[in-house]
Amino acid sequence: MANLRKTLSETDVEVRFSVPSKWFRENLYSRFEGKFFLDLPVKDRSGEVQSFGFSVRTKGKHLKPVISRGWRKFVHAKGLKPGNKIVFVRENDPEMGTEYTVEVVKEIKLFGRDIQGRV
Repeated sequence: MANLRKTLSETDVEVRFSVPSKWFRENLYSRFEGKFFLDLPVKDRSGEVQSFGFSVRTKGKHLKPVISRGWRKFVHAKGLKPGNKIVFVRENDPEMGTEYTVEVVKEIKLFGRDIQGRV
């Protein structure tokens, strides 16, 4: 399974996280088993488990996968803004009951230089 890397848009930050369809089909679609919603616990860099609700459209031929439930709480807790990057990494942790970790990458100015910091 490939990692998911995405630069956050305004909609991703203010409403819901739009999941790229290709990544979704290759990595999570089979787990939906005909349903339209999937709870997916993920671990953040601090070791805290976040529960994200993935959902897909119930009508039309395009699924339009999104993370809605739990996403806004995560956005606020991490202080996310458009332009920040999000990375979902496949990393099984049976102890925590998670299959993915989520990382946030922010551009930081340090001594006048742009660097990336992981949150």
